[in-house]
Amino acid sequence: MDNEVTTELVIPEGTTVIEGSAYRYWKDLEIVVIPEGVTRIGSSAFEGCTGLISVVIPNSVTSIDASAFKDCSALTSITIGEGVTKIDYSAFYNCTALEEIRFNAVAMED
Repeated sequence: MDNEVTTELVIPEGTTVIEGSAYRYWKDLEIVVIPEGVTRIGSSAFEGCTGLISVVIPNSVTSIDASAFKDCSALTSITIGEGVTKIDYSAFYNCTALEEIRFNAVAMED
């Protein structure tokens, strides 16, 4: 596996939390598959993944923490599942290529 570049990451089934800074600065990462069952994406979990192109956040996720996808400069498309009730500050800060956001979350009432 010397010099092997990881461009696709499949989060294992049974994972409930993607911890803060877990994949921070994986610059070659292009695709991440987040399974149903994950409930929280921690702070800076994918920060600086400058090769990441698209992400689908499943319905089971309720919280996207601060800077979770910060500086993912190639990110063009995000789909946010209906379970999300909190998107923290700067979660998608500096995602300069972002063209499309699909937001499926249920509207929150005061």
